[in-house]
Amino acid sequence: MNRYLYTQFYRNKAYIAALLFLFLAGLMAIYTGKKFLDRNEDIIAKSGAFQKESIERNTKFHKDDLGLILYYIKFNLANETPKLAALNIGMRDLNPSIQGVTIRNLEEQRYNSDFYNPANTAVGNFDFSFVLVFLFPLVIIAFCYNLISEEEERGTWKLLSVQSNNLKRLLDHKMGIRFIAVSLVYIILAAIASIWIKIPFDRYYILFLISGWLYIIFWFALCRWVISFRKSSAQNALTLLIVWVGMNFIIPMSGNMLIQKLYPTHESLKAVMEQREGYHNKWDEAKVPTMEKFYKAYPQYRKFKVEENDTFTWTWYYAMQHMGDMESSESSKQYIEKMKKRNEAAIYLGYFFPNIHTQLVESQIAKTDVINHLQYASALKDFHEKKRLFFYPLIFSGKDAESVDWNLQTVKIFNSSENVSTLQLFLPYLIFISLFIILSQNKYKKLC
Repeated sequence: MNRYLYTQFYRNKAYIAALLFLFLAGLMAIYTGKKFLDRNEDIIAKSGAFQKESIERNTKFHKDDLGLILYYIKFNLANETPKLAALNIGMRDLNPSIQGVTIRNLEEQRYNSDFYNPANTAVGNFDFSFVLVFLFPLVIIAFCYNLISEEEERGTWKLLSVQSNNLKRLLDHKMGIRFIAVSLVYIILAAIASIWIKIPFDRYYILFLISGWLYIIFWFALCRWVISFRKSSAQNALTLLIVWVGMNFIIPMSGNMLIQKLYPTHESLKAVMEQREGYHNKWDEAKVPTMEKFYKAYPQYRKFKVEENDTFTWTWYYAMQHMGDMESSESSKQYIEKMKKRNEAAIYLGYFFPNIHTQLVESQIAKTDVINHLQYASALKDFHEKKRLFFYPLIFSGKDAESVDWNLQTVKIFNSSENVSTLQLFLPYLIFISLFIILSQNKYKKLC
């Protein structure tokens, strides 16, 4: 009987065409991810060359004025992009993986690319995770929606009831064949991605693959429960498609709108405006109060005095630039806190919807999620401060370009550490899979 069921499945041209479609879609997604990764690496490489060229050009034409040199030169900090990011691009297409900053004000430079990010957090990419979350369920639905209803509509159900000692086992065999076929496509695509993109087969990749495989099992368990009601093929297909549309479109979009309503992120724009007003107003204000605030923040620079009647000094200029950052620091903190709350709300929503959970978990493993972006933003702030504190004494002392070893000023790499909880990763899948299997098991008992 099992051999007959295998033959029956693989002789169906529609099923083979669906598997081939899934395979080709997966290849296209892997190719898209590979191109993204190559482009990202190319940008980082070119940024290093551009930074070196910028240093050479500015030190050549302004070698006697270090303050003027550092007004123009940008120092780059790259956010390390793991190979797994090719399979889940996440927010990496919205947030740059490398950013250059001068030692002037940070907030304006930091949020230049952030104005539109909150509104785009629901936008997806045609990467491997997209194929897994959106297309794999459609093929699973097409394979499973009529496992029982087709036999009843063709009038062969009663014959099967007489010939088979255990109808439940027969149906599970048919579903198992479909599960093996879909899993085989998934495994082949994962192997191709690993070889093509050179993804290291480490703990992160294993967790990434297991999460996707559990998502596939979830859809088979859901289909098993729906068809156990023994409705018509049309009703089963309609029910499963409604669930698919609701889970992948209606609920995520509604959830995103609600999260944006609860946690509006106007603070990034507010921080930029406060920062701009903060340092622009300093041109019309007395210098001494500005310098006192600066000395309070950095008492080690109190020896570099600025008099009220001084026309222009780099000491005052960079001090008032930093004061602009300080005046916008509260809005910046609020922005970060709201982004964290947004992410937490999305995680809680994912506990109830495996598709959202899969996207969030895989983006976390691939380091393309919101938390990675916030960690990178925090690292950029520390990077900017280290540059400022390194160059401030040289500028304030009136040093020239030769006082700096520019060969040490290269592109730096930020590498975040992701603490992935296996319990938090697997538990939502296991709960839903177990629930649907138990519910369908009670229905299947009536078939025996």
